[in-house]
Amino acid sequence: MENSYRLRELSERIGATVCGNGERIVEGLSELNDCAPERLSFIESQKLARALPENVAVVADEKNFPDGRDGLKVKSFRAAMAALLAIFEPRYAPPVGISGSAFVDPEAIVAPSAYVGPNCTVCAGARIGSGVRLIANVYVGPDVEIGDDSVLEPMAVLQRRTKVGARCLIHSCAVLGADGFGIIPGGPDGENVKVPQIGRVVVGDDVEIGAGTCIDRATIAATVVQNGTKMDNQVQIGHNCHVGKNCIIASQSGVAGSTTIEDGVVMGARSGLNGHIKVARGTQIAGMGIVMKSTKPGQILSGHPATDHMEDFRFKASLRRVPDLLKRLKKLEEVAAHEPPHAEKRD
Repeated sequence: MENSYRLRELSERIGATVCGNGERIVEGLSELNDCAPERLSFIESQKLARALPENVAVVADEKNFPDGRDGLKVKSFRAAMAALLAIFEPRYAPPVGISGSAFVDPEAIVAPSAYVGPNCTVCAGARIGSGVRLIANVYVGPDVEIGDDSVLEPMAVLQRRTKVGARCLIHSCAVLGADGFGIIPGGPDGENVKVPQIGRVVVGDDVEIGAGTCIDRATIAATVVQNGTKMDNQVQIGHNCHVGKNCIIASQSGVAGSTTIEDGVVMGARSGLNGHIKVARGTQIAGMGIVMKSTKPGQILSGHPATDHMEDFRFKASLRRVPDLLKRLKKLEEVAAHEPPHAEKRD
């Protein structure tokens, strides 16, 4: 059967230890509430293992692998899960060629192994690398470059001169290279003046851009996203920003213009960064945290404005006591109001 493997084969591919019958065949993966003997189930504790039928093969780390079970014992549970999901991911033969409903300008260069799907537009000067897939309704503007094996999902947009590296995944309705938000305010009695944005967006290799995410082009040079960074849906990256390697930016987060994010930064959902600051290497920002000034390497921040996470936690814990303290203060004031005034001391 297609996509079926012996436990022994899987162990060799992900670096796991086989427990029980290594020749046992598994045909897929399952959640705990939908387990079956022919599929592997992931368990993170002995308690979860006891809830499973004994004929179900499992994947667990060395600490939590149950005795007497068939399965795979792994060092890193999450890494093993990712590897197995990649193995069992449904495979489709990648299409090749240009759809009859697509428009490709004669001055564009499309690799023979690339795919340009229905209703896609590829403008003059664009370069589409080997194995690239433009699924459907994708817009590739003038002089855009797309590296080998990258995938653009339906309705993704790459505006003029945008460069995308190899093996990137751009999800639906993402827009790379729209104008940066450069405005000179005119005040109540004047006119707002738009500042032309003549730069570009440059994205490295192995980057993932979520659905509905926008990365604005720079005013003059480039808005940059470096290798390995992953962005969730509905993220906004302002013009002139520089996002380092292997960052993680969760949904609905925003980065104001001209901010630098160094390598390995993690931004929780709906977090935000002020403009013209530097977020240092390895900084972690909790969901809805708003960073107003530059950070130090490895800081863990939360709150609005963001501060040290434990300091913010203590502050918020103290706030919960305020209603009770106000009640006590009111009672003290009432008692003081009914007490006779103290007689003045005389010599």
